[in-house]
Amino acid sequence: MKKQIVKFVIDKKLDIVNHFIGLDSYKRNIDRGFQQSKNEKYEKLLKLTRAQQNEEIENNISGYYKNENKLNSLADDINNEWVKIEKDFIKKLEDVHKNPFPHKKIRGVLSSGSRFGYKIDEEWFATNMFNNKFMAIDVATHELMHFMFHKYYWNLLKKKGLSENIMWDIKEAFTVLLNLEFDNFRFQSDHGYIPHKNLREVIEKSWNKDCDFNTALELAVESVALDSKINPRP
Repeated sequence: MKKQIVKFVIDKKLDIVNHFIGLDSYKRNIDRGFQQSKNEKYEKLLKLTRAQQNEEIENNISGYYKNENKLNSLADDINNEWVKIEKDFIKKLEDVHKNPFPHKKIRGVLSSGSRFGYKIDEEWFATNMFNNKFMAIDVATHELMHFMFHKYYWNLLKKKGLSENIMWDIKEAFTVLLNLEFDNFRFQSDHGYIPHKNLREVIEKSWNKDCDFNTALELAVESVALDSKINPRP
């Protein structure tokens, strides 16, 4: 039996790290004028020092960790559901990207945050502690798409001179492929960010025509370049 690649776990320290990833992402999007609704929790945290933020986050989430047996039971439920699809999902990822999945072991950290990030070099991503197991897996499939993008396309875009923000936009927009190729693995559709609507449509149109990731990527870069000339952004 093939060893499970993604293992869902409980890790309070990484939960806190994920809260910071969400906070930093929120601030970055605010700074660049990226459309999003105000978040009172994040706005409050942004007024604090980093040490105060850490203390506030830890105080807010500590109650969830008073009974880790229950949290571990949640992780077990997700793992039991995930193993049913992991082999086929990973194969589909490889087929879509025409590249092998580059990781042998990844942790899916159950997080109490409202946003879910990842650390490629540490091989973990966060998923929702509070939603049902199917929605937690939806988040996982979204984040694992990012793992593939970082491995095979991030540096390629960097060499083209694209900014971190633009590369982030393209990476996020490509999760539209979850709706086109991975629907049978998911509970809900992947909606993406509202400002990425046009870019997702470019990718979807290309995919429906050619089913080729590299072709869709080239068109996405062209679309972003054109949009940047019309509507300059960071």
